[in-house]
Amino acid sequence: MSFRDKDLELSDLFDELLGDIKKQKEKAPEKESSIPYEVFCFPEELGSEAWLYDTMTRTMIRAFNHAEVVRVTDPDKEDKILVRYAGTFVKVPSNYVCDIGFN
Repeated sequence: MSFRDKDLELSDLFDELLGDIKKQKEKAPEKESSIPYEVFCFPEELGSEAWLYDTMTRTMIRAFNHAEVVRVTDPDKEDKILVRYAGTFVKVPSNYVCDIGFN
């Protein structure tokens, strides 16, 4: 199979998938939803930065106070939540994240 044939095959596949997505959106219109704007708000004893466990690379990363995060999970039995921060995911105590409104 030549590159041209593969290119056409992929193009047809993308067109088919996009068509399916458009049909689904027409059937069930989306409700407008806003994601709350949340930031780290570390306790005073931690200062302006903290070392947190990166669940993707399984290493510690430095996080800065008042940096934007996106909450991924609700608090678990240990009162920790998973948040997206700086292109990765970290698990922190729920009191380290403050909701400051909507975008």
